[in-house]
This record gives sequence, structure tokens and C-alpha cells, in this order.
Amino acid sequence: MLQRPACNATFVVVCLMIFFGVVSLSAVRQKSPTFDETLHLVAGYSYLKWGDFGINPEHPPLAKMAAALPLLALQLSERGLDKKERDLVQRDRGHAWELANRFLFLHNDADAVFFYAKFSMMLFALALGLLVYTWARQLYGLGAASVALFFYFCDPNILAHSTLVHTDIPFALFFVAATYFFWRSLNHLTWSNLLLTSTCFALAAITKFSFVTIVPIWLVLGLVKIIAKAPQRSGITKPELVTSRWGKAGLLIIVLGAALLTCYVVIWLTYGLRFDAAPYPRAQLPSLIAAAKKPWLEPIVRFSSDYLFFPDSWIFGIADAFRSLDRPAYLLGEIAKDGFWLYFPIAFLAKTPLPTLILIVAGLGCLIFSKNRLPGTMFLLVPVICFFAAAVWSHINIGIRHILPIYPFLFIWLGGVAAALWARGNKTIRCALVLLALWTVGSTLAIHPDYLAYFNEAVGGPDNGHKLLVDSNLDWGQDLKGLKTWMVRNKVEKIQLAYFGTANPIYYGIDADYLPGTLFSRSSENAATAPKATHVAVSATYLMGYNLLNPNAYSVLRQQTPVAVIGHSIWVFKLPS
Repeated sequence: MLQRPACNATFVVVCLMIFFGVVSLSAVRQKSPTFDETLHLVAGYSYLKWGDFGINPEHPPLAKMAAALPLLALQLSERGLDKKERDLVQRDRGHAWELANRFLFLHNDADAVFFYAKFSMMLFALALGLLVYTWARQLYGLGAASVALFFYFCDPNILAHSTLVHTDIPFALFFVAATYFFWRSLNHLTWSNLLLTSTCFALAAITKFSFVTIVPIWLVLGLVKIIAKAPQRSGITKPELVTSRWGKAGLLIIVLGAALLTCYVVIWLTYGLRFDAAPYPRAQLPSLIAAAKKPWLEPIVRFSSDYLFFPDSWIFGIADAFRSLDRPAYLLGEIAKDGFWLYFPIAFLAKTPLPTLILIVAGLGCLIFSKNRLPGTMFLLVPVICFFAAAVWSHINIGIRHILPIYPFLFIWLGGVAAALWARGNKTIRCALVLLALWTVGSTLAIHPDYLAYFNEAVGGPDNGHKLLVDSNLDWGQDLKGLKTWMVRNKVEKIQLAYFGTANPIYYGIDADYLPGTLFSRSSENAATAPKATHVAVSATYLMGYNLLNPNAYSVLRQQTPVAVIGHSIWVFKLPS
């Protein structure tokens, strides 16, 4: 009898994982690579194949290397990736995009290459799901863990990014894992908890530069633990039970010190214990140029470069990450040079499923008005609040993906909230919880495979998405396959195309005259005999004037009715005869 709940829980976990895998890979087959994926994949391949970290040093290498790992088993043509071509990237950062395009779409089968890479990335998402389940189970029990996993695997934002060759899901995994083991360390400091905390923190550091937010979050959590009256157990110091504030502060310093030291060692190991970006003589990356607009950062970068404190690619990446804080943003039809304070609050409210938002409100109500508060709430909500606040401050307003790490913490907490509400035995509450679950499944299946373009019903769904947000919230270059399918069905031979993406339309058989914004050249070799374009297709990002030198380039089309909208991201209009 004691084994039956565990068996049932295992069955639920397996079913949810299968559902997630099938839905994710099904979407992969119907979508083209998003904007950053081409460069990330080629960069990861370059790191593994030649130890050359000069391509795309703007991001740490772990996620890119993991995505590219299966490619080493494939017989890929490496034309255009030789040393000479890679060295050109040093002088012209934009050349990396051309290099990636040729390698993936002209010299190799991009669909096959990306399928293996995206499958690798899905493993990170599955591992994060299991971590959500594990933490929720330890805090709230089997039922809560199943609910947490259900909301995680059915969330459109998680599904959208689970297979992308990007840093967002892997970073979320290591951020949550590091904080989970940090929580365990603060409850009972053992050698294994200390090692796992430090290792996961180091892995987060070589995945995304947002890892710097983890330290202040841990300091807040550690301070609360120090102030609290509850003692802390320690298996690596004496006495075994620490009750004084100074003693608990000492244990916190041990954990943070071990994490930072491990991080430093792992960074150097990841870059092959080599300062230079390439395994042969090459000029240093322009880190000082990247840090030029940040007076406080420039001396740090100079010191690190002069004294070889960090690898060259790492220094450049940090400098570029801070430089990227200053960038324009689109919100509610407006474009701002320095972003919007309300960007992430609106993005969160618009792109989080309504059942999740309703349960969050219910959980906050219980937190405020109930005397019996859920254990672990502080450790789950402090990272959410702090990371969200850091995102708002940063003004990197290009996608909800930048606050993706808060969702696993929320799902764990919501699992506990749902279990507590269910335990009250109120039939109305139980029926409401069942309806929220059905609503969640219905929303997930209804948007398939267009998860990236998901917007909840309160804002009018994905059809109204372009009025609120663009870029990676809606249109990230993922619908070239859908555009080609539409052209075949409607017997459209040629179009004019303004495409916000880096996947090559020629690879998908799209004959187009390219309009401003598109990164490619005219595809027809013989203009005299080429068919005349009958339609114009414009990515939603460009349609709304974002990421264009001339924001009004396609304003006239905004007043017209499209003949089709592909995947909610590409708008197609009929040209005058």
C-alpha cells in the first residue's frame, strides 16, 4: 500500500514528460530556427571542434556547446568555417552571421542539424521539470509536486523556449538548481550540498551572464536565515548545530566563498585554461570598446585584460552584456530608446496563462490572510521578486525570456498552493482547480505549435500580440516553413519579403525580393525571366516599426487587411496588380 502513491506519482511524471517531449518536438518540425539560434549553434560547434571562442563571445559557451555536441557525430561540411573565415569575425562581428548562414543552410542540411541540436536543448527543459517536481515534493508532497510539474510542462512560454538553441532554459535550470542546493545547505550544510551548490552556481556562470543576480539573491536569503531564530545544522563544522547569528553568518560565508571559488576555476576550465579566444595567436577581443559607455566598468575590464584575470572571451562577454543594457524597446505600439519600466510587468501579465495568474492571486491571498503559511515560501518568492526587479532595472526589453527563470519557482509554490486549497475539501474550490487545469491544457493545445506567439485571453490572444510586444515575444523568425506552406497552397510563386530572422528563405524554397530589414540578397539569378511578386510578407516586428532604421517603412501596411497571418508572426498582403 505504501508503494502505490509512489508508483502513481512516477506514472504521472512519465506521462507529463512524454506529453512535453511529443508536443515540443512536433513544434520543432513545423518551425524554422529563430533569430539567434544559427549563430549560437555555429559558435558552439567552433568551440568544440577547434577550441575557438571568438565567435559569439557575447554569451558564455555552455548551452551552445551542449547544442552542438551531437553535431560532432555527423559528417558535416565545414566549408566556410576555416581559420581564415573565423578570423574575419574578429574584425567584423557581423561576419559571424554570414558565416553561420553559409555553414548551416548552404553547405549542410539545416533541418537535420537543428533537430539534433534542439533535442539536446530539450533535455535541459526536462531536467528542469524534474527539479521542479523534486523540490515541490520535498516541500509539499506528491500531489503538489504533480501539480507543479503539470503547470511547468503545459506552460506555453516553457514549451516555446524548451528546444531553442539559446541560454534561457539552461540558465533557468542551473539558477533553480543552485538555489535549491543553497536552500539545502542553509538547512543542513554537508559536503555534498556544498559541492552541488558550488557546481550548479558555476554552471550558471558559464551559461548566461545573468548569473550575477544569484549572489545578491542568496545574500538576501542568507540574511533572513541569520536573523531567524531557527538553528542551522552543519556536518562540516563543529558544533553540529549552529544557533548563533555569527555562526550562521560564518556558514553563509563558507557557502558563498566555495561557490565563487568553484565558479572561477570552472570558467578557466571551460575556456581550456587559455586567455586567448583562439588556440593560436590572434588579436584580443575589443573588450574596452564594449565597456566604453560604462565608466565604472572600463577599469575593471582593463585590469582583467592586463593581468589575465579572466579569459579574453569572458571579459568581452561581461562588457558586452552591460553595454546591451542600453537598447531600444517596443511596447504597446511605442518605441523607446532606453526601454520601458513597465515592459516586464506587462509582458508577464500578457504572456502568462490566465489559470496561472488566477492561482498566483489565490496564493497571494492565502499568504496574506491565512495563518498557516506554506513552508519554503520565502525561498521560492524572494528569487522571483529579486530577479524580476533586476530585469525591470536592466531595461533589456526584448522578450519575456529574460524573466523565464522566475517561472519554475512560481510553479513549485503554486503546486503547494493548489495542494493546500484542495486539502480544505471545499467542493467549489476543488471544481475551480479542475477547471483551471482543463483551461491550461486547452490553451496549450489551442496555440500549438505557435508557442512563441502565445498571449493570454485577457489581452485578446496572439492575434493582438503585435499591439503589445514583438521580437522574441511573438516574432523571432520562426515561421518561414509556414510561409512556404502557404505559398504552395495558394500557388504563389514569388513574394516580396521583409523577414526578421536569420534562417535562409532560399533553403525553404521561398523565392523573394528582399525588402529593408531582411538580412539576405535577391534570390532570383535572372531577374528578366523571374516571376513577378504578387504578395508582400512582413514580419510583425518590422510591421510595427521595431528594429528598423526607418520605423515607418511599413506603416502603410498597418492600415491594410492581410490575406493571411502565418503563425501570428508573418503578415501577408496582396500587391496591386
